[in-house]
Amino acid sequence: MIFLILAGGKSRRMGRDKALIERPDGTRQLDHVIALAQSISPDLLISTNSPDIVPAGIPILPDLNPGDGPLGALASFHQAHPDEAVLLIGCDLFLLDKATVTQLVDAHTADESVTCFKSRIDARPEPLCAIYESTALAMASTALANNEFCARHFVESLQPKLLDLPNPVALDNANTPADLEEAFAKINHGVSNKSVKVLYFAKLREERGLDEEEVETLACTPAGLYDEIAFRHRLSLKPDALRCARNGDFCDWNTRIEANDEIVFIPPVAGG
Repeated sequence: MIFLILAGGKSRRMGRDKALIERPDGTRQLDHVIALAQSISPDLLISTNSPDIVPAGIPILPDLNPGDGPLGALASFHQAHPDEAVLLIGCDLFLLDKATVTQLVDAHTADESVTCFKSRIDARPEPLCAIYESTALAMASTALANNEFCARHFVESLQPKLLDLPNPVALDNANTPADLEEAFAKINHGVSNKSVKVLYFAKLREERGLDEEEVETLACTPAGLYDEIAFRHRLSLKPDALRCARNGDFCDWNTRIEANDEIVFIPPVAGG
């Protein structure tokens, strides 16, 4: 089995290459993930078409068809290594830890086409920290040929072996600057489960179907809290269309939240 780190995304929503982001300890994110993978296995490839970002001595796997996303990387890997299984890791997993990857490796058996974790939010498969057997990899090209690019849908079609996460936030990714603030808050301050009251107004109240609720969350900031709620309930409004308040006062999206806080997400007023 070979580890394959995805470091070829466009990072449009982040506004900069996530692989090059400096973590709180000063380490580049790509170097952090490489060190994590190497602590478990020496067999490692980086999927990227930007070889200048990869440390010397680390082999690179170019995408055969740039823009095809994770499935394109899997198809490229299978063409280069048709008989090998791969452990795919997304470079934007800022909270991924060795215990999580080790559990994935230990639970893997060759008779399962895909071994992966369940999302902590909706219990669906997490495709970007997963082991794919060669039989599954062979189907990636077929999916792409049918214009199917969603890695999660691809994994679901393969009836994966699903595992519970040992660290519930390990696969929280970071796609926006607010997501990154949340990830760094978790790194710097730790993760704790807390109960907060959330109030909804206007369109959010209509979509959620209630005025308020008590929410159990692992978030450190309003941004992280809204991300959990919006993902779980498929809310349509993005954070940049909202304001947030904590305990009666407007606040920044990266404000620290505490147990028993009252958090309000405020959409724009219709016609305002």
